[in-house]
Amino acid sequence: MDGWTGNILKVDLNLGKIEKICLDISVYRMFLGGRGINSKLLYDAVDETTEPFSSENIIVFGSGPLAGTLAPSCSRCTVTAKSPLTGILGDANFGGFFSAHMKKAGYDHIVITGKSDRPVHLVISGDDVQIRDAAHLWGLTIPAAEKVLKKEPGPKFQHALIGPAGENRVYTACVSHRFNVAGRTGMGAVMGDKKLKAVSVFGKGKVAVAHEERFQQEREKWRQKIKENPFCKFFGEYGSAGPLDREEEAGILAVKNFSQTCGFERVEQVSAGYLKKYLTRSHACFVCPVHCIQSFEVTDGPYRGTKGTKMPEGCNSACGPSCGNADPGSLFKLNNLANAYGIDILDFGLLMSVAMDWYENGIITDRDTDNISLNWGNHESMVMMLEKIARREGIGNILADGAVKAARHIGRNAEMYVSACKGMMFGGVDPRVLRGSALCYATASRGGDHLRGGLLYELPSKDGKSAMPVSEAEEKFGTADVLMPLSYNKATAANYSQDMYTVSDCLEVCKFITAHGSDAFGITLQDMRDMLHAVTGLDMHLDGLRVLANRVFTLERMFLVREGVTREDDFLHGKWTCGPVTGGRYDGAEIDRQKWDEMLEAYYESRGWDGKTGVPKPETLRALGLV
Repeated sequence: MDGWTGNILKVDLNLGKIEKICLDISVYRMFLGGRGINSKLLYDAVDETTEPFSSENIIVFGSGPLAGTLAPSCSRCTVTAKSPLTGILGDANFGGFFSAHMKKAGYDHIVITGKSDRPVHLVISGDDVQIRDAAHLWGLTIPAAEKVLKKEPGPKFQHALIGPAGENRVYTACVSHRFNVAGRTGMGAVMGDKKLKAVSVFGKGKVAVAHEERFQQEREKWRQKIKENPFCKFFGEYGSAGPLDREEEAGILAVKNFSQTCGFERVEQVSAGYLKKYLTRSHACFVCPVHCIQSFEVTDGPYRGTKGTKMPEGCNSACGPSCGNADPGSLFKLNNLANAYGIDILDFGLLMSVAMDWYENGIITDRDTDNISLNWGNHESMVMMLEKIARREGIGNILADGAVKAARHIGRNAEMYVSACKGMMFGGVDPRVLRGSALCYATASRGGDHLRGGLLYELPSKDGKSAMPVSEAEEKFGTADVLMPLSYNKATAANYSQDMYTVSDCLEVCKFITAHGSDAFGITLQDMRDMLHAVTGLDMHLDGLRVLANRVFTLERMFLVREGVTREDDFLHGKWTCGPVTGGRYDGAEIDRQKWDEMLEAYYESRGWDGKTGVPKPETLRALGLV
């Protein structure tokens, strides 16, 4: 096979059994790889009776058909399991070098079943696969464990591992690789439950390419497009921290757990432009020209001397304005701690914003918080709480189950302060302003989520200029309404955006390089189709790629329906939809439930799902080959 290896590595931790399994070519043609095949493997392996923390749950590492080649920015790896945070399909992905080495070692996917009764370390080098003892690694932070792993199994290996948060089954624990994390839905907790501290892989094989000359042409085209993409230029200069000052100007910045929208004083101090002064050098993932990973050193303030690598928007947004925090140094400190303990920084920041809201409104008091004052902007308390959550100490043991479950435990109307969908929170920007993005978040197949789709072309700009030409919007979506934030005419555009992100995840292409606005900038679906053909020889039309994306998304919807998810769950519950926006240029805007329902029904129909229930129609399942 070209592009794919055709092989899956299956490891049973109960029996210590290791198998190399050949996957039928039809599965690749239907689901491509990465998230697509991961979701298929999970759907077939578990059912609605499977508990996330059980021997029956599986965890899957998946690469894509472009990984291991010299295709730019195609090195992401998806980690999939039934989520302890949401109870539904869970996955997250990370960049780096891991997926390239998986492919070079001869595997498209690694499927881990069962659970060990002692800490273990899975080591993979081609056909040499070992389950080693990891007692000496258990309890170590991620940086400390990585130092040991450089000696054993050695410096050539790439590692995906967990920290103490994963070991303690914190529901928002992540899987870490170098400077990158698979952050959301608690995949690190599943590894911890299985007593799997790390997976290490080294490969030196070559990934075959079907059409070498065409591949070189596509590769050069991609490199040029990435070079010209303003998003990539921004990330290359500022790293992945968010431009929160621009979000403030655009009228969408969420402040103090949606207590207000915009109007955050000192927003510049926690925005990418200001944080740049602490950046020291850049790093890149495998064959990526963007170099968005930035090392840093804090040179002033109470956190002076803090050093580390990578500041994502999930940190400077969620731990900044969402918590009323304007101390830039604290963001780097919190990010370092999250990376050391292996806890998702976005989920942590949003959790703290809710806990601070509880505290400010008397839902919890010093007696509940072990005398840690959780008033707005108290970054010293956030530092203390992160460690307590990671180690499940005191109130940290309650918060470690995530905001939704913690609110149920606390009672006293605590749930009213949690903005979530299907058990997962989202924050940073106010979806009451961005109706198309809100639809994407609400219908995402792993819970409230911006990485399953988002209409960035509906974002209002400072000068009022649209991110996409009106003519392009009308041609692509049949209406220019998609360019207006408050419009509800977004069903077709939401479908398209989710398909774009789904194909990216199946190919394991970094979303940073894709066409978020106009097709004039970034890697388009057509570009992905052309690169797929060059690497694998699979000659799929663009419409066929959209069908494949709908197949993956519909399979994931079937997973959710099987778990009891209904139409009522396709809504953004909590403060962000209870009442109007307070502040900013869209002050007073709120979700009209009738118009929302009409938009949701149109979205269901665009996917071939029942317009009233959101359940995929039998004829759709047959057409997609899912029954």
